[in-house]
Amino acid sequence: RQVSRPAFIASCTCAMVVSTTSKGDYAFWTGGTMARSISIFVIFLLGYVSASAQVWDRNLIVNPGAEDGPGIAKTSETISNVPGWTRTGAFTVGQYVGGMPIGKSNFVPEDHGKNYFLGGANGVTSSATQTIDVSAGATEIDAGRIRFYLGGLLRSYDTYAIPKLRASFLDAQGGKLLELEVSGPRLDDGSGLEPRSGSGFVLPNTRKIAILLDLAGPSLRSGQYNNSGADNLYLVLRIEPIFGANLVVNGDAELPPNVGGQAKMMPGWNGEDQFRVVAYAGDLLAQGMLPTDRGLQFFYSAGSGHHLDSYQRLDVSLAKDRIDAGGVNYAFSAWLGGAGKQPTSMTAKAEFFGEQNHLLGTSQELGPVTLENRGGKPGLQKRSTEGVVPAGTRSILISLVIPDTPGFGEAYADNVAFALNSGGAVTIKDGGIRNAASAVMGPVAPGEMITILMTGVNLSDTTRMQLDSAGRMMTTLGQVRVFFDGTQAPLLYVNSSEIGAIVPFDVAGKSSVAVRVEYKGAPSQTVTIQSAETAPGVFTIEGSPKGPGLILNDNFALNAKDNPAVEGSAVSLYWTGGGQTDPPGVDGRIAMPPLARPIASVSATIGGKPAEVRFSGAVPYGWTGLLMAEVVVPAGIASDDPVPVVITAGAASSPESAVTMYVKQP
Repeated sequence: RQVSRPAFIASCTCAMVVSTTSKGDYAFWTGGTMARSISIFVIFLLGYVSASAQVWDRNLIVNPGAEDGPGIAKTSETISNVPGWTRTGAFTVGQYVGGMPIGKSNFVPEDHGKNYFLGGANGVTSSATQTIDVSAGATEIDAGRIRFYLGGLLRSYDTYAIPKLRASFLDAQGGKLLELEVSGPRLDDGSGLEPRSGSGFVLPNTRKIAILLDLAGPSLRSGQYNNSGADNLYLVLRIEPIFGANLVVNGDAELPPNVGGQAKMMPGWNGEDQFRVVAYAGDLLAQGMLPTDRGLQFFYSAGSGHHLDSYQRLDVSLAKDRIDAGGVNYAFSAWLGGAGKQPTSMTAKAEFFGEQNHLLGTSQELGPVTLENRGGKPGLQKRSTEGVVPAGTRSILISLVIPDTPGFGEAYADNVAFALNSGGAVTIKDGGIRNAASAVMGPVAPGEMITILMTGVNLSDTTRMQLDSAGRMMTTLGQVRVFFDGTQAPLLYVNSSEIGAIVPFDVAGKSSVAVRVEYKGAPSQTVTIQSAETAPGVFTIEGSPKGPGLILNDNFALNAKDNPAVEGSAVSLYWTGGGQTDPPGVDGRIAMPPLARPIASVSATIGGKPAEVRFSGAVPYGWTGLLMAEVVVPAGIASDDPVPVVITAGAASSPESAVTMYVKQP
């Protein structure tokens, strides 16, 4: 080798660096001219669908109905092992037989099996747990696209034991990100198993979900049997949006389907057994005013005379940043009515709750639709309202309230809908601050190239990097600015959906930093994100988080399957996130010799083996933040298959098995 790789690149009349197109694709730029651009969309999809398909649209709870093992037929018996669960205290499994706390004479599901979960003898302590790994779905989870549904059939034992089903959403280190709890029925909700459920959206960085079924009876007297129980538990994850869709579960009363007469157990709703689903028929079809887009069924109160309601809680913590910025609106509607003599109707209510489950603002109520409104006929009419979700909202309670009008016939409801819509204000998407190379969400490091996903910016095309009169990258493009605490970030590009930026070097030494976007002078919400010494990520040829790396062989040609690197040769890989440099990094400066190098120690592995790093530092004539490393390919790793490349800076490493290269023997 007659000249070092950095010196060779510096001697060129133009440098090859990496940039990003308006569609989020990476491209090569040579002397300011884009030489090639490869779409990453299909490749990105193929990168995660096969790995994550097993997580969606199925019940993730193991042994959810207590059918995978034996059950006791007498209260004098007990069971020490419940497959799939780690049990504590008196937690046991019972059978649906006479003489047991829950038998076939109780209100039980029609599709029940042989067994159910039971509080057990002296059940002051009675619980079971299991932990579910959802890391296979990390890509969709971190994009904020996953809704969860938690529920089951629960039976309370008087006031002594009210069961609880809890899901705790944990990060990879076991830290709790979110928790949702479903409680057993009230005493007047029935004497058997009642459906109880809740739903929400999985927060980014969730990797495990801990399930707790707690049947404890803290008020039980010594020797008193715990008759609380549970069956048919479920936790289901689905790819669904939080904005623009009806969030009410079973708001159209179509589940269970084809009820014929009446159905008491309605998925999604929590209530007493006077709240039911019934098919449209008879006078209602002949005379009534009906929803134009109705299905086959509607909600029906059995005329008990009790002032009770049926409800469901929607956790919307995923959208907290946009909600707190005042940029989320809601649309709430329902069809309400009653029988021919019913003077009023059910009413629909939406209530907004904060982190400590305290009520925020004013509840929104629809209805009633009176007999006079209906012209003296049976039927339903639509009622609706819109508004802004109160700042601080973390969950929303949707209720259908049964009127206290005994003897006047049934009250009706159908097509209950509640949707969130993000307003026009610029908003940073949840989990939208990511390493530009690896797509890893936080922490951020000084000088790191990042992508910010956002809404509320209206640009017809991509505005690309520009230099100011001092030769530094500009911090305003398309009337968009990005702030890290009070420092404006150099911008690589801006379009209507994302921003390419470089983290200012003055975040060094901070444990966290407040990020906000400003468009036409209007600020987004502030997102607080952790900062770190380093956050390395290696670029790929296609610009996706995974795939063949942007790596040059020793002949300066791209590494590829038909152009593998030779063991013992030196290759150059392009990366970002190396942290503070020596000499200290200057925001927006174009790199010139002598080239700045990361202060943090830099090492690499190729094919799982340590690789000598001959040089690691700035790319000549590239922007500060874009780094290259000259690495020697270790011996003994040649393969027809691609081998992984990992770079480590300080205490952080790029993702394992994400970026690859091809290697052959000499």
